[in-house]
Amino acid sequence: MLIYDIHSHLGKTSSGDENSPEELVNDLKAYGIEKVGISSLSGISTREQNDLVYRAMKAFPDIIKGYAFINPKAPDAIDEVNRCLGDYKMDGIKFHSWKHGYYPDNTPALNDILAEVEKYGVHVQTHVGTAPFSTPYTWAEYARRFPGIDFLFTHIGYYEFGLSTIEAVKDLKNVWVETSGQMDVEVLLRAIEVLGPQRVCFGTDWPYKPVNIEVEKFYELNIPEEKLEYIFHKNAEHLWRLETGA
Repeated sequence: MLIYDIHSHLGKTSSGDENSPEELVNDLKAYGIEKVGISSLSGISTREQNDLVYRAMKAFPDIIKGYAFINPKAPDAIDEVNRCLGDYKMDGIKFHSWKHGYYPDNTPALNDILAEVEKYGVHVQTHVGTAPFSTPYTWAEYARRFPGIDFLFTHIGYYEFGLSTIEAVKDLKNVWVETSGQMDVEVLLRAIEVLGPQRVCFGTDWPYKPVNIEVEKFYELNIPEEKLEYIFHKNAEHLWRLETGA
């Protein structure tokens, strides 16, 4: 079965560990993962982070999909959106309100940024699950405000907001959830049950999570193959705007 990783990263980790596009691709390939979407959280300059991702996209054009990391507090945020989505043809936008230190519901610049993003038809990923900056409720309001944008809430809300994330987005058909780091069996199974496998996406959060665990947990849960097809690749194909099986 095809496996696509919709949520991973590139660049030096917060603990100082270096990595490379080659290492990323080889690590994922060892577990049968054929495509991956990445952003870079390394450093403080989003322009440099996004340039790093773009170089990786160019090095592995058939494998790596790139996301622009955007800080809505930056005065050039909209320019960076247009540079990355227009010039670099990236495949999505990444917001990380915990990493950048802002409350989404008190960041009005997000409205203009998302209006600009919507013109490009790409999906938006948000880190969800780290209080107080990254709760599902505030990001759900933006998904409600921008029904024309597909949103992906990472980690299914992590440890604090697993079930809450499912509840917050169950009626928002433009929101998908992603599974990396989520090890609560109840949360994983309930996400598939309530949202349907068509709105649950596989990710590894490389290099921060062990790839083998992220893959094997679905087999341990005995998820039927027809549901795994959506989780492992069909939903990523949709959010990346790929032809089926491309």
